[in-house]
Parts: sequence; structure tokens; C-alpha cells
Amino acid sequence: MSHSIGDQQRSNRTGRFVTFVERGFGSLVQNGAQYRLAAMILALGLTMEVPAYAAPFDLFSFFDGKARSEGTVNPLIGKSMPFTARFSGKLDNGKLRLVETFTFPDGEFDQIWDLRRDGITISGTVQTEGEDGELSDTASVNGQLLPEGAMLTYDGYAPGGGDMVLSFTHRMTARSDGTVANDVTISKFFLPLARSKVTFYPDKR
Repeated sequence: MSHSIGDQQRSNRTGRFVTFVERGFGSLVQNGAQYRLAAMILALGLTMEVPAYAAPFDLFSFFDGKARSEGTVNPLIGKSMPFTARFSGKLDNGKLRLVETFTFPDGEFDQIWDLRRDGITISGTVQTEGEDGELSDTASVNGQLLPEGAMLTYDGYAPGGGDMVLSFTHRMTARSDGTVANDVTISKFFLPLARSKVTFYPDKR
């Protein structure tokens, strides 16, 4: 399954989440910009420090049932792209099975999350559907509940993408209107490639 960034098939992909991320990484490497981006990493708020107390917002209860989201992918290089997703989750004895279905201009791709909690600590796995329609191997997910949300991190694959492993950081913050903001940073070798701004809506909103 190994492909290079310059592979013709990948170069011809348009309008898909992974296009921005993989092409952005290739451009950064070619331009030798890795070291100039060190300050950007700090500016994007990639700190992993979190408070060590329980959160009033319950991520697991929020996704127990139906939900939806709207968002945009904002690559470091290239144009922004909107997308939507729908969620179907089931919480059973502290374990959450969540199916997230992304809708992009050229198709739908699933992510399947299996998460569990131990106090404020979150752990589990995620599988992602690639451009070939097959689910990836499971990737380990780690995170914590925060005072007003949650944070999840994992090294995995972009929905509808190829075999490039990317690092994802999801920082979720509950809002007073019942929605949840999700700020996602996508990086490679600690270099930020894209950022996604997402809003989660509970069922019937």
C-alpha cells in the first residue's frame, strides 16, 4: 500500500480532506519550511497540559444516540473546504461505540470510534475508511475530559485518504447553547498541515 506524495493518482485527487493535508505536507518538505514552522506549532495551541479534575461536560453522554456536525478544513496551503458528518453512538457500561460518517463533495467515508473512560482519562481505538472503501487498522486513541470539554489525540488516517499516517488533535469545548466546538489540528512530524473548525449539534438541533 506504499505510495509517494508525487504519485499521480494522489495528485489528481480534488476536493477531499486528504488532498489538502498530503499536498500541504509535500509542499512544506519541498520548500524546506519545517524549521520556520516551529513558532506556528505553539501559536496553534498544541499544548498537552490539562487540568486534573472531572469535567461537567460529558462527552460520552453527548454522543450516546444521534448527532451531527458541520465544519471546514483549513489547510496551511490551499483553499478551505466545507464538510458535514453524522453520528450514531451507543453507550454501554462506560464504553462508547460511535460511527461517524463524513460527507465530502466526492463521497462519504466512515470513522468508527471505540472509547472508554477511567475517571477523566479516555482511551480506545479508531478505524478510518480510506479512498478504497476499506477500513484501516485500528489506531490507538488517548485523551482526557476537560473542565468544559475533552481532548483526543491519535496517529491515523484521513477519511477518504491514502496510507499517509497523520497526527490528529481534537480539542472540544461545550457551548452554552448545547453545541460543542471542535478544534482539530492535523500535523506530520510535529509540523501543522491543516486545521479544522467543527461544530457538533445534538440530535434534533
